[in-house]
Amino acid sequence: FRTPLSGRTAFHDLIRGEIAFENDTLDDFVLLKSDGFPVYHLANVVDDRLMGITHVLRGDEWLSSTPRHVLLYQAFGWEPPAFAHLPMILGPDKAKLSKRHGDTSVLEFRQRGFLPEALFNFLALLGWSLDDHTEIIDRETFVRHFILDRVLANPAVFNFDKLTWMNGVYIRELPVEELAERTAPFLEQAPGRPLDRGLLRRIVPLIRERIKLLTEAEEMAGFFFLAGELEYGTETLLGKKFADDPASASRALEMVLRRISDLQPWDHEPLEGAIRPLAEELALKTGDLFGLIRVAVTGRTAAPPLFETMAALGHERTLERLQSAIRRLGGPEQVGGLR
Repeated sequence: FRTPLSGRTAFHDLIRGEIAFENDTLDDFVLLKSDGFPVYHLANVVDDRLMGITHVLRGDEWLSSTPRHVLLYQAFGWEPPAFAHLPMILGPDKAKLSKRHGDTSVLEFRQRGFLPEALFNFLALLGWSLDDHTEIIDRETFVRHFILDRVLANPAVFNFDKLTWMNGVYIRELPVEELAERTAPFLEQAPGRPLDRGLLRRIVPLIRERIKLLTEAEEMAGFFFLAGELEYGTETLLGKKFADDPASASRALEMVLRRISDLQPWDHEPLEGAIRPLAEELALKTGDLFGLIRVAVTGRTAAPPLFETMAALGHERTLERLQSAIRRLGGPEQVGGLR
C-alpha cells in the first residue's frame, strides 16, 4: 500500500480527541505476504468491516497503526469505525505490566485468594473513574455508568497493595455462609486434615476482619482444624514473661484449667468472666496471662480474639490443649480429671 506523500491522516479518538499524522512520516506497507496471506493491517480492517464493528477499543500501543487502518478504510470507500485507545497498564516501577511484576493471569489471582468481584472493581478503576471519590463499585453500577469520556489518557499503575486492600473490603462484606464456602477450598488444601464445615462457619466471623486474602485463612484459622498435638516451641509458649520461670507458667495454666473445666455454658462471655480475674489472683498482667493461654490453645502468638477462639474450639479440645501445654512445661500429667 502506497501512502500519500503529503497531507495528513487524521481521525477522532474517543479518549484522546483529534489525532493527526503527517503522511510523509508514514512508510508504505505490505498488504499480502509472498504466499498471498494477508498481513495484520489488511486482515484487521476487512475483518472488522465484515463483522460490522462500529467501535474499536484497544491499547494505546496500537495508536501508531491507526493511520494505516484509516487509509485502508478510505481506499475501500468504507466509513471507519470509532476509535478509542485505552491507556497502558504499568507495574509499580512504571514499566509495562508483565509477568516479572507478579501474577498476570486471572487464574493466578484466584489461586492467591483474590475475589472475582474485587479484581473486577480494581481493574474497572484502572484509567477510569465513576467520580472523584468512589473506590468500591459493583459490576452493575459499572455497566450502568461506564462512559469513555471518563477514561484517562495517561497510563494507569497496577498497585498490588491497593488491590489487596480492596479485596479485604469485599471479604468483610461477604455474608458468613458465603465467606465460609469461598474460604473452604484454601483450608482443604492442607493435607491430612478433615474440614468441619460447621466449625468453619463459626470461626469465619472471628477472622473476617483480619484477612485480606482468602489464602490468609489457613494462617489465621488453620489451628482450629488440627487434631492431636499443636506444633510450637516451649520458648514460644513461655514468651518473655515466663522465659525464666516455666513452673509459674505451668501453675497459671493449671489454675485456668481447673477454673473452666466444668464451665457452663461454654461461650466467650462466661470464659472471660472465669479467666480474667485469675490475672489479678496470680499477680499477672492480663496480657501476659492471655498470651500464655493463646499459645497453649492455638499454637500461635497472634490469633483471633482469645475467648471467642476458645468458645469455637469447644470444651473438650480447649481443655486437651491446655493439658498438653502443662505437660510440655513439666507439669502434672493430669489436671482436673483430664489426661
